[in-house]
Amino acid sequence: MRGIAFGGDTGVSKVDISRDGGATWQPAPLDKDQGKYSFQRWQTSITPRPGEQTLMVRCTNSNGLAQPMKPTWNPSGFMRNVIETVNLTAA
Repeated sequence: MRGIAFGGDTGVSKVDISRDGGATWQPAPLDKDQGKYSFQRWQTSITPRPGEQTLMVRCTNSNGLAQPMKPTWNPSGFMRNVIETVNLTAA
């Protein structure tokens, strides 16, 4: 798994991965920090268990604010901020 995270108006402190729908979280290694207004690359390897599972990715910024479980939408539809979730079935 790999992706990018953004801390808003601060830097990215950490990115966490959940393989059990948010019950537990493990840190994902971050690439080099390019500054507080930049995207932060992250990457990790997982071995999925057979069956259905929910993978989640959560960013926490340098101020300690973590992405919420549910999005807060605004009328213009911008500033979407929510934990990313992917459901998968592994054989």
